[in-house]
Amino acid sequence: MANNQQQGGQLPSSQGGLVQYFDADAGVEMDPKTIIAFGLLVSVFEIGLHMGIIGI
Repeated sequence: MANNQQQGGQLPSSQGGLVQYFDADAGVEMDPKTIIAFGLLVSVFEIGLHMGIIGI
């Protein structure tokens, strides 16, 4: 059953992983607007290909 021994060390914080993730240097940083614009450009290009407007 349970004994009254205490183990050493601290409990990790509930958001410890998120803090490490956001504090880490990701290397390449891009503006979210750039990513959204690129995604929209690719989507429009793909729709144009499927509709036959863009002929490659």
